[in-house]
Amino acid sequence: MIATAPGKLILAGEYAVLDGAQALVIAVTARHAASELRGSSAFLLALADELAARGRAESARIAMEIAVDSSSFYSGNHKLGLGSSAAVTVAATALVLATEPSDPALIHEIAAAAHARAQAPRGTRGSGADIAAAVHGGTIAFTPRADSPAGIVAQRSWPSGVEMIPFFTGASADTPALVAQVAAARAVARVAVDAALTAIADASRAACEAAALRDAQLAATAMIAALALAAAGLDRLELATGVALVPDRVKAARRRLAPLGGTAKTTGAGGGDVAIAVIPGTEDGTAVRRYLIELGCVPLTLSVDPTGVDLRPDAQ
Repeated sequence: MIATAPGKLILAGEYAVLDGAQALVIAVTARHAASELRGSSAFLLALADELAARGRAESARIAMEIAVDSSSFYSGNHKLGLGSSAAVTVAATALVLATEPSDPALIHEIAAAAHARAQAPRGTRGSGADIAAAVHGGTIAFTPRADSPAGIVAQRSWPSGVEMIPFFTGASADTPALVAQVAAARAVARVAVDAALTAIADASRAACEAAALRDAQLAATAMIAALALAAAGLDRLELATGVALVPDRVKAARRRLAPLGGTAKTTGAGGGDVAIAVIPGTEDGTAVRRYLIELGCVPLTLSVDPTGVDLRPDAQ
């Protein structure tokens, strides 16, 4: 058998989601594969430990026999911030549980706990949004819960009237390091940082609501407006913390897209890595991609992946 799970982009709610705010997350068409060949990683070790703690000794043994393929999570030699660790944890969990009736809720529960177990030594257990996207696919509104790493997932729809263009900024980012820097700055300037996080949370809630609208034109207008507010919130967080969260290339792209009715923003922890440009579907996406290349960015051939974790016979 072989299991695959999609990567993710957190489009709104980054940082604030760690405080319990709702985040807008999409699964993207870069998939992590897990197959029954010997391999190891910190996340497979954590999965084995989690299964053993649940009394699943044989499943824990199988987890240590799994190998993973993460080649689609790279742009050249640069690893992209698409949630590869979450995707491999979800795919491996599905593979380990392949002999049982398919239960996305169980896969989600075990994968979320295992991923949090692996992340804890780095100082952040994460929000769980990346695990949710890998399990369920599509566009989701994710709300963390203090009593469960799986959180609350509500399916949403990406507005058909919005073209989203993910792009690599040219510099990778270290999420745990950025989260730690923001947390340290918050301890010093709590009022300013909390105000920025509130702005980010409000914008994210608006984006999640836009993704629930049935009127296509209204949903498109509301989504772009919400993401513009989310981008402004991140600018505010950068100013409050003194941490470089928004690269100049992203800010330049935002200025260029504003006359088109669009915007650009970082995803996830920011600091570089993968950002998105969003424009009305009536505008010329090819011209936007050309401009991003002129800025030194790399447009990525990623789109919303409606399929979550998937298990099937290995053709080989």
